[in-house]
Amino acid sequence: METRLGRLAQTPRSRTEPPIKPELFVGRLEAQLGKAVGLMQFGVNHLTLEPGSYSSLRHWHEGEDEFLFVLSGEITLIDDHGEHLLAAGDYVGFPAGMANAHHLVNRSSGPTTALVVGTRKQGLETIHYPDDDIGAVTVHRGTDGSRVEN
Repeated sequence: METRLGRLAQTPRSRTEPPIKPELFVGRLEAQLGKAVGLMQFGVNHLTLEPGSYSSLRHWHEGEDEFLFVLSGEITLIDDHGEHLLAAGDYVGFPAGMANAHHLVNRSSGPTTALVVGTRKQGLETIHYPDDDIGAVTVHRGTDGSRVEN
């Protein structure tokens, strides 16, 4: 068994812009750290949001936990309970099945970085998007934790 080491500077970063409201995600960069070292049961991502960028559409998961730790900068968490300013050292969790739709927006004048950790539940998972016309979406994850096209 090999030791799987990684280095952030050498991990590919992607600009994922979903088809719905892509203009909100232009300054969003993500490095999939967990995937780079072969993790299959949970994801670990290094997220960078430039000023004005969103992390995602507001959503919640029926079967997957989510956790966020702010590494640098300031970011606004928007959830069903209002707006919450998070700064370096702050963290938040969203347990699976808790209907508290959330996302992050960088309203500051500088970039924000965070570590995002989440379950990669095998099989079917339902994600709810209460603010957008897509409503609830069911996705399928394979045995390696990656999303599988249906």
